[in-house]
Formats: sequence, structure tokens, C-alpha cells
Amino acid sequence: MSGRGIRSDREVGAALLGIAREEPIPSRAIRDHGIVDSVPELEALAVTPQDPRWHPEGDVLVHSLWAADLAATYADERGVDSDWRAVLVLATLFHDLGKPDTTRRMNGRITSHGHAEHGAELIRSMGRRLELPRPLVKAASAIAETHMAHVSVQGEPSAKAVRRLRERLEAAGTSLDDWAVVVRCDGEARGSAARPDASVPWLRVARALER
Repeated sequence: MSGRGIRSDREVGAALLGIAREEPIPSRAIRDHGIVDSVPELEALAVTPQDPRWHPEGDVLVHSLWAADLAATYADERGVDSDWRAVLVLATLFHDLGKPDTTRRMNGRITSHGHAEHGAELIRSMGRRLELPRPLVKAASAIAETHMAHVSVQGEPSAKAVRRLRERLEAAGTSLDDWAVVVRCDGEARGSAARPDASVPWLRVARALER
């Protein structure tokens, strides 16, 4: 796949989709194909700082590309089909798309309250512009919008909270398992600040509900 000659939003979207479906290291292909410079929402990530306490790896683009690579590796290790791989990779790549507009410096700290919800809106508008598949955009936006759900819960989530999240994701054509991949990759793509997998308690409660 060659990124040369990419002109229209449609061509950029097609290239990005192809990368998400098949490239072993999406971050390398995204940079080599000039995708970041062609998509303002991604370009903005490169100039958006993060609190070094939680993200010592660097800016939001560094984090997002790293997380997308982890999602691709996860998908390849499990032999998922290319359509599912694209959902996982792009949902992970886009999960912090709302940070440029919501990032603030307060009392020496960097915050981005509301970035998940705003990011979901951006994914939907960007997805339409790039002509990405509607089911993929719907799934990715739902995952991005809820990827911080675990932050407000201390310890084990309630059955009600897990059921509500699972139903919300399934209504968007995705699943709690897909959400868990993004949460896991988000936590891992932080260098020395990598966190334990926050999706584990949610999956544990979900499995109990299935019994």
C-alpha cells in the first residue's frame, strides 16, 4: 500500500482503513503514508501535552499511536478477521481524539475533562468526512465515549453498571470485550506509568452475569 498521491478525504479514509485492517505496525504506516498531516483531528494530537505523571511517554499522538500498535498486536495474536481488527485499531487510535479541545492547565497539572464524550462526537464527524464504514464509526465512537467508565469506580463495578455499559456497547454494534481491548491498550501505552488492566473487574462481573 502506498500513501503517495493521496488527495481527497475519501482516499485518506481508505488508506487509514487499509492500515487498520492489515498493517502489522499501524503507527509506522500512518506516519509513512502522511495520514497524520492529512487528518486535522490526528494532527492536533501531536501538539496536545499530557500530564507526565500519568503519561510520561509524551503527547497524545505518541500515546494514541502506541496504543493502536498494541491493539493490532492483540488482534493478530488472536487471529481476528480484518473487519474486527479495524474496529479495534481505529477505536484505540481515536480514543483520545477529544483531548485537544478539552485539555487545560490547572494548578500545575494538565487535565482533559470531558474528552471521551467530545471525542465520540469528533469520531462521528470525522468518520463521515473520511467516508469510513458507518458500523465501524458507530462502534469506535461508542467505545471512545465510554473508555473512561472505569475511572469513577473503585474496586469491583456493580452488576448494574456492567450491564448498562454492555448494553450501550452492544446497541452500537460492538461489545464489552472490544471495549476492554481499548481500555487495556490505553493503560499499557504509558511507558513507566503503565497501569494494571482496568477492564478485568468489568469482564469478571460480566462473566458472572452470564452464568
